[in-house]
Amino acid sequence: MQPIADRSALVAADRSRIAQIGLEALVSLAGGALAQVARAMLGGTAGRRITVVVGPGLNGADGKAAARVLARRGAVVTVVELGTTTELAPTELVIDAAVGTGISRAVRLPRLNGAPLVLAADLPSGVDPATGATLGDPYRCEATVTFGAHKLGLLQGEGKALAGEVVLAGLGLEVAASVAQLLEVADLDALDVEADPGRHKWTHAIAVVAGSDPMAGSAALVAAGALRAGAGMVQVLGPSTIELAPEAVCQPRAVFGWTGQLAGVLDRCGALVVGPGLGRTPEVTTEVAQLLGATSQPLVLDADGLTGLGAAEGLARLLERRGDPSQVVLTPHDGEYRQLMGHAPGPDRLAAARALHEATGATVLLKGPTTVVVGAGEAYVVEGPASLATAGTGDVLAGVLGATLARRGRRSVPRAVGLGALLHAEAARAGLRCGLVASDLPLLIAHLRSARMDHGR
Repeated sequence: MQPIADRSALVAADRSRIAQIGLEALVSLAGGALAQVARAMLGGTAGRRITVVVGPGLNGADGKAAARVLARRGAVVTVVELGTTTELAPTELVIDAAVGTGISRAVRLPRLNGAPLVLAADLPSGVDPATGATLGDPYRCEATVTFGAHKLGLLQGEGKALAGEVVLAGLGLEVAASVAQLLEVADLDALDVEADPGRHKWTHAIAVVAGSDPMAGSAALVAAGALRAGAGMVQVLGPSTIELAPEAVCQPRAVFGWTGQLAGVLDRCGALVVGPGLGRTPEVTTEVAQLLGATSQPLVLDADGLTGLGAAEGLARLLERRGDPSQVVLTPHDGEYRQLMGHAPGPDRLAAARALHEATGATVLLKGPTTVVVGAGEAYVVEGPASLATAGTGDVLAGVLGATLARRGRRSVPRAVGLGALLHAEAARAGLRCGLVASDLPLLIAHLRSARMDHGR
């Protein structure tokens, strides 16, 4: 995990580091980090043409320090002060060191001449460090060297698209407070460290209520995702038309009385997944509400199970019956979030997820290119590939979350959910970049889990 910090925490870390080593030394470290990445981007520096756009603040000082390093290594370096020209001369690489996290108004950068590579210092100038929204017309960068800690603005909104590859240069800064943790593939090594050698198929069992005759595939995708993510047993209440993996157990779901159908199974299951493909009939809404009040296991409330219950205020009242609403995981995409909260999430997805958590008490997983998980005192961010934007991948995710909750051991619910989202995202990243379909994901998940288990030995 890597901390994600806001501007106030980064300013405090800067001040502390300056007190330790001095401003000149800190600027030198930042310039050196920029120069190192610039050299890698160009494949060398001797005779290469580099333009550094600098502003009046610390970001500009970092850019000037990088310019000095690159010039010593044989590059032909031109330093351009922000506001002195409207267009840059032809060059091979532009280092954007105009404005950093202190942005307060639109930035007017000089136009690029041709198509040079662009490297940003800390973040592309004009990108809001908190939301990723833009002020002005930032450059689209091949890479960004960000200092001290990750910024939310590089992980969401336009900032994510503009930043390119993000390289973290710690510079020895100690960030005392973070707004969230960025989960990375190495964090998956923790998924099986608490595996019980005496486990059996019911040790990590889950129950699933999903699918309807028009959408029977939803239940199948949930079950497959759960099994490949480590559920030992998957009991499904689904439509009569469903075709499941032979390892899953399916019971045709009655129109009414789901809780009664699950009565003999629920107390043996470590988690419950409700909602994918159920449809939005009044009967579904009634049954889901009853099931919420009759169960105590961690519960993933997804898709139709989530949106059929109305706005967040009404959902909160239902969740109060359980005593601990944080054991319920809400998994909205942007449209479902709007139904719950009455407005779209907006550019700051962490703030949006926190608002839904505060309104309901539930653990919230807000889906998107950047997925955010928020629970009591915890927040995690997962970057997913664009290939996940296809039908059914959310159903697989629901199954994965059910499995990781059933296997969570001593982990908190938000941490288990974050790891489940990470497993889902990294499995997709290992699959086809174009043409990935939801049914590809379960086997990719199993391969990834196996690879991380081997890595941890």
